[in-house]
Amino acid sequence: MDERAVEGLYAAFANVPRPKAVAGCPCCVAPDEDRALLTRPLRELGAADLRRYAAKAMTTWGSEEEFRYFAPRLLELAADDAFNWPSVEVVFGKLGMVPWTEWPQRAALEEFLAAFWSRTLASHPSRPDAGTALCALTLAVSDVTPYLSEWERLDTGAAVRRLHDFTADVLIRRPGERVRLTNAEWDVNVPAYRQVVAWLTEGPALRAVQAAFERLDDEPTLELLLEIEYSLSSPVG
Repeated sequence: MDERAVEGLYAAFANVPRPKAVAGCPCCVAPDEDRALLTRPLRELGAADLRRYAAKAMTTWGSEEEFRYFAPRLLELAADDAFNWPSVEVVFGKLGMVPWTEWPQRAALEEFLAAFWSRTLASHPSRPDAGTALCALTLAVSDVTPYLSEWERLDTGAAVRRLHDFTADVLIRRPGERVRLTNAEWDVNVPAYRQVVAWLTEGPALRAVQAAFERLDDEPTLELLLEIEYSLSSPVG
């Protein structure tokens, strides 16, 4: 992750006090299971330490108050794909469970999420892939149009390859069927999901691909653009 965005995140949350305890559902969390989370500095906690809490935060373990303390480390680890479980989508989705846009740390969170997406588009291959990253963002924010607009620039080969992988592996677009996206973590009921589908099916992504033909000239990238164009322009139900 971008060091500036990560450090900005920790700086923004620096005044959030460490909880004295993180109570959980007695059926799911042992009475002293929070001890390991609270005896060391936040940045010394690794993925193995936080894995169970990351999965259960605010559902069966703790509340928004405790989550705010752990949020910088959880997001940093998830963005680096450090958790085998829970998924990046689950961890980012925890933001969607709280009114984080009303927090004083909003600007730092927005900068971090933007940096996460920019890094995704700038390299290929790397984890998480673009489909996973975009799905995670749709669960964290209500409006993903800035991220889609950034992708539309298709100003690097990596961004083109990301879109090629996405249209080949994530986008399901078949005649007579409703467009859908693979990955069980997508929430079809949130506005951001509908924004992604509209971007793919109502012209913006296709126009971006067609415009890229005018700017890019290496043969492998042009072949990928042709395949993307075909995927985006195939008929749907």
